[in-house]
Amino acid sequence: MSDLDHLLVQPDGFLPKERYTTTEFSDLEFDRLWPYVWQIAGRVEELAATGDFVEYTIGDDSILVVRTGTGELAAFHNTCRHRGTRLGTGCGVFADGEIRCPYHAWTYALDGRLVRVPDREEFAGLPDDLGLRAVRVDCWGGFVFVNMDLDAEPLSEFLDPLPTLLAPYRFDELRFRSYRTTIIDANWKAVVDAFNESYHVQGLHQQILPWTDDTSIAYEQFARHAHYGRLPGARRELRPSPRLGLAPDEYDEGEILGALVAGLGGAFLSEERTTVAELRASGPPAGQTLLGAYQERRMTLLAERGFDVAGFTPDLMTSADDVFWFPNMVGPVYPGSALVFRVRPNGRDPNSAIKDTWVLEWPRPGSEWQMPERRFYADWHERTWGEITEQDYTNLANVQRGMRSRGFDGSRLAAKQESNVLHMHRVVDRYLTK
Repeated sequence: MSDLDHLLVQPDGFLPKERYTTTEFSDLEFDRLWPYVWQIAGRVEELAATGDFVEYTIGDDSILVVRTGTGELAAFHNTCRHRGTRLGTGCGVFADGEIRCPYHAWTYALDGRLVRVPDREEFAGLPDDLGLRAVRVDCWGGFVFVNMDLDAEPLSEFLDPLPTLLAPYRFDELRFRSYRTTIIDANWKAVVDAFNESYHVQGLHQQILPWTDDTSIAYEQFARHAHYGRLPGARRELRPSPRLGLAPDEYDEGEILGALVAGLGGAFLSEERTTVAELRASGPPAGQTLLGAYQERRMTLLAERGFDVAGFTPDLMTSADDVFWFPNMVGPVYPGSALVFRVRPNGRDPNSAIKDTWVLEWPRPGSEWQMPERRFYADWHERTWGEITEQDYTNLANVQRGMRSRGFDGSRLAAKQESNVLHMHRVVDRYLTK
């Protein structure tokens, strides 16, 4: 029996609570997980011009991703090789094509080379190659990934099979519509867990059961990643949750479609809602269902806006892929838009997490896109997030408090509906036990 066995996922799928609540487990993650996995540091559109940079933090580590003078991306540990000073914070532009330490003015080229040391003659034996320590950087789908392990497998291998699964959504054409960051009073894994299953809908979000068949969701796991929703057996009918026990004459398909469209997260909902209202007033064309008629019209709307809908089926017009990108991003993806959540430990506190909410969309052809303001809320209560999200945030704090109780020993998961959660934890353990 190893020293780690009491912290690992048990053979029967039991998750010891210490995985969520102890510095012992979070320290293991900082030592054996985070330095060896590809993580999303930002989007390519944030790094459009020479000198643009974004900072990505994970625990005590800070990484700078920079657009160099040759147009390539480079990534470095965000620490001056002289006295350790952080060189950049948040996002911005390194002026004059150089990275200048604000403490003693040691200066680095955008590719990380040390190019200037004031009073260099005082530093006997200073190595000529004392540049910034490199971090691996690569891109897929407009996302910028970093990995502190210089010997890590290629990004394409790490992501497999997500690039194939998500190819029709053309992530590289998406752009930020909004960027919100807040702090959640829960372990980062508890936050990811909450958005990696639909089992909690019948308990926490009962108000959406009248227009959501939550029982027909299918789940699929890959080597590292997972998804659920748009799979064989997923909902393709306008019906409420069977948990409500309603007969067909006890619910209105038009109301369900209207609620479904309102929750789609698309970029141009006013036109979609108008389409729903028109179909409800006139009824679907002969030989078509209400759902089928709407799906075809939404495809037409996207095409009329100049979007390429090749590769999409009508089913996808009212469906979402809820995708989990190991280790720390999850969220629903729609034709033309996506709502993704990037979740990280808040410093080294096992009871707190940073959650970024990114809304991405295809900009209208011919329109000029501009990066939206990045907004940070130290307390999520500072803004209105919507009823469902606020239910999630309130619940997560209660989950974390409850996990610390002497009356709780760990999590027991549903075989199907929480299978993605169990899979994520088992993948985490693969890194911890290498």
